[in-house]
Amino acid sequence: MRVPRVLGLLLIGGLLLGGLGAYHWVTAASATKTSCWTPWDDDVDEKSWSATTFVWAGVQAKVLVCNGHFVQIIPDPNHKPPSPNFVTEAQGVRVLGKYKGIAPDYSKAYAEVDYVDPSTRNPAKVRAEIPHFWH
Repeated sequence: MRVPRVLGLLLIGGLLLGGLGAYHWVTAASATKTSCWTPWDDDVDEKSWSATTFVWAGVQAKVLVCNGHFVQIIPDPNHKPPSPNFVTEAQGVRVLGKYKGIAPDYSKAYAEVDYVDPSTRNPAKVRAEIPHFWH
């Protein structure tokens, strides 16, 4: 009579422990999903700013961040403004080139303006890049 009672207690105890283990696995999986969020991130650089000169490169993009770490840029052409949104502006300087792009794996997006600095007559560059603080 004691053996069936001991076996019953072991069976119930095993079911309780198995249920707790499954609950822990489910809550851990849901915690991973909820720790991801999609903030807007932007990086803007100004190189020359006066009454006659202005150079600006900027990127604004929606990014996926999980557990406090940058994962990727989320492209969305239907969002207003589209993600990523690029700005390359220059006034009062000779522009050598304007560039913008997204890495094929969506690990970064950048906007760049190459120009001649009017005060030094040397080539200069303004570059904005995402990610810039989610490394």
